[in-house]
Amino acid sequence: MRDMALSDLLSSRGFVGEGAELALGLLCRLGLTRPGKSRIAAAKIEAVDEAFGAAFLRHCKKPACLPSAWDAREAILVAAEHCEVCGGSDNRRAVEAMLVAMRQAGWTKLLVVGGSPGTRGDLERLCRDRLELRFVTEDTTPNRKTVGPLLGWSEITAIWTSTEISHKATAVLRGRKVLKVPRRGVAALAEAVRVRCRSVC
Repeated sequence: MRDMALSDLLSSRGFVGEGAELALGLLCRLGLTRPGKSRIAAAKIEAVDEAFGAAFLRHCKKPACLPSAWDAREAILVAAEHCEVCGGSDNRRAVEAMLVAMRQAGWTKLLVVGGSPGTRGDLERLCRDRLELRFVTEDTTPNRKTVGPLLGWSEITAIWTSTEISHKATAVLRGRKVLKVPRRGVAALAEAVRVRCRSVC
C-alpha cells in the first residue's frame, strides 16, 4: 500500500467528529500532513501512530477506563474497540488497572499460583515487558525448596484457589504478601491484585 485516505486512517484509530479534527490538527502541526490533503503516505503511518500515542489518551465510556490524573495527555472519547485501556476487553482493562496500581505501590514482581495454561498465557501476554511475572503450576514440585524462593522473590502472590493446583503447593504459600483469588479468570485476578495494592498505598 503506497498511501491511504486520511479519513480512513483517523477512523481506524478511533478518531471521529471533533476527535478527528483534533488528530488532524496535530498531524498538520507536526508536518506529517498539511491542510487540504486527503491522503497520507504509508511510510508516515508509524510516525503518525507515535504522535497519537504521545498526545492523546483514547478512552471509552466505561468508568474504569476514564482518564487518571497522572496522565497528562489530552483525553478523547472513542468506541470501546479503540480504547487504550480496555480495547473492548474486560481482561485488558482489569490488567491495565492492576499495572497502574502496582506501579503506584512500587511493586514489579507478581507470582501467580494455579490457573489453566490458556489463562496464564492470556495474563502473560497482557503483562508482557511491563511486569516481572512467574507462575506456580500443576507441574511444579510443591515443597518449600521449590516454592519458597518464588515467594521470597515476589512482592505479591496471587493464588487462583478455584483452579487446578494441589493443596501441597498452596500450603507453603503463606504470609502477608499472599492473596487468595476465589474466582477464575484474568480479570478477577487482576482486580484482586489491584485492590490489595490500593490497601497498602
